[in-house]
Amino acid sequence: MNTNQNWIINAPAGVTYLSDFLTEIPVNCLFNKKQTGCGATELAIRNSIPTLIAMPYVALVKNKTIYRKDAISVLGVYEGITEQDIIDYATSHSPLKIAVTYDSLPRTIKALQSAGLDPYKELFLLVDEWHVLFNSYSFRHAAIKNLLAEAAKFSRATYMTATPIEQEYVLEELKHLPVCEIDWPHLQEVKIRSRQTSKPAQYIVKECRKVLDGGLEHNLHIFVNSVEFIAKVIDLAKLTPDRVKVVCSTSGDNGENNQRKLGKSYPIGQPSAPVRKINFYTSTCFEGCDIYDQQGVTFIISDGNKSNTLLDISTLFTQICGRLRDSRYKGEIIHVYSTTKYSREVTLDEFTASTKKVLAEAVSYADEINKLSETTRIKTLSKIKYINEQYVRIEDNRLVVDKNLANMDIVNFKICRHIYRTYVNLTDELKRNGYTITRHTFSDIMEKIEDKANARVTFKELFDEYCRLKTTKPFFSLESHEDLCAQIAVKYPLVKQAYDGLGTDKVQALKYHVSNIKRELMKRQPAPTEYKIVKMINATFQKQSPIAKSKVKDILQGIYDDLGIKQTAKATDINKWYEVKQTTPKINGKTTACIIIIRSKFICSIK
Repeated sequence: MNTNQNWIINAPAGVTYLSDFLTEIPVNCLFNKKQTGCGATELAIRNSIPTLIAMPYVALVKNKTIYRKDAISVLGVYEGITEQDIIDYATSHSPLKIAVTYDSLPRTIKALQSAGLDPYKELFLLVDEWHVLFNSYSFRHAAIKNLLAEAAKFSRATYMTATPIEQEYVLEELKHLPVCEIDWPHLQEVKIRSRQTSKPAQYIVKECRKVLDGGLEHNLHIFVNSVEFIAKVIDLAKLTPDRVKVVCSTSGDNGENNQRKLGKSYPIGQPSAPVRKINFYTSTCFEGCDIYDQQGVTFIISDGNKSNTLLDISTLFTQICGRLRDSRYKGEIIHVYSTTKYSREVTLDEFTASTKKVLAEAVSYADEINKLSETTRIKTLSKIKYINEQYVRIEDNRLVVDKNLANMDIVNFKICRHIYRTYVNLTDELKRNGYTITRHTFSDIMEKIEDKANARVTFKELFDEYCRLKTTKPFFSLESHEDLCAQIAVKYPLVKQAYDGLGTDKVQALKYHVSNIKRELMKRQPAPTEYKIVKMINATFQKQSPIAKSKVKDILQGIYDDLGIKQTAKATDINKWYEVKQTTPKINGKTTACIIIIRSKFICSIK
């Protein structure tokens, strides 16, 4: 079925799977199946329609291909599968059932063409878990753009998920597609046990020890998008390899890095591998994986100090809730989280409005440039000295504005700086998505008492230690000075930058002042003046927090002086580069005229 209008398919009462009332996946639409585990991918595999299924992760492809428990032949295409493998399968099987990673779709199409097929006309393309296209758009940009370009060529193509992105944020390339939804008469109620703690890792350590030391029948399935977090828990809880399963990315450098973080004794497993007492999963298993464990308890971790672990409630969070297929505890999820520490001065509405304004300015400017004749346009673009590449890039001698990136900024702000900012915001979002919540909050004071090594390290201490390690040879050490320096550089990159770029004497002369060090480093960079101004402001001013106008003026004057700009600074100069909000809070009991920097404006300067 395909129409220009959205439509709903009513599931009969008492059914569990799509195959109970459908013979094929709806075509040429955004298909919202509404429920994980309803057998949608299996329907596409088991019917008689030649089908290509594009999936976001290798683990998902393997889960539906080489780890199948039946005799259905489905070819999985990912790193290591050759063009000849695809051709051999295509010439010996009917109907074709091929599952590919997003990245592998273009080369799979090429191989099918080499086999004498026209995949655009002869095969149905199912893009599974399409919300991932949005969630990973910024860091998998090339792969997703290639997939979208190829998908547009298919006469029959559908984008499927149980957890769609809000309609206003759907990728621009997909907004023309109608939406088809399944209306299930009875969706399982999911209860969320909310555990708020400032130290999520330590809390999980305690839960692991409870299960192991107490001989409890429960098996823990812990979903957290951080291999570092997993490695920390394994270490602190003293988990032995025979009690632990870890499933994370095994692709390329990521796989090697992940294995190194875990250690050789803890091999990276597959979702289908036998269940252990303690099971960890990163984002590679958040969507589509089938995990079977009747005694399994699901933990979802959101660490407010690590933005990559903060999950969108409507998409990834809901996906995880459906991963354990047969657990007796399937309807009860434990969410361990800590709140973010960001300023509360800028609201979601203000950030959204500002982002849309910046985007509109970028679109207007790009349109103006792109309307020029080719000769004039090329000449004009060649004179661009600095461009804010947040949403704009130069491509084929034209300015291209990517609206998807602006939508990503809004959604990320919503997740990181709104939803997880307070318990109330998080609860409201969970309720909006149909969850029932029970709360349990741990005492920060007790955690501090337990953590006796909770010491803050200053920049001066870090820099002096880095200098010592760089300038002395160890007489005896379990770790090399070089390795220790590398660890400091990874965690505190400014230390290495200051040492390499300024030297010990200059850093001491600057009295180890971080903002002054950042400004001095920027001043020495071979970059356009306007670019330096913006970067020095970024290094000095705290965004989304009140700053006295008098302080703004003084700091700007210092920047001008540092850069040799013969100009008297005014507080209003900041408006040239940033969206700001006027405010008059009380500082030290006195009402003070302040501004709040919301975000950077679209900036483009000409030589």
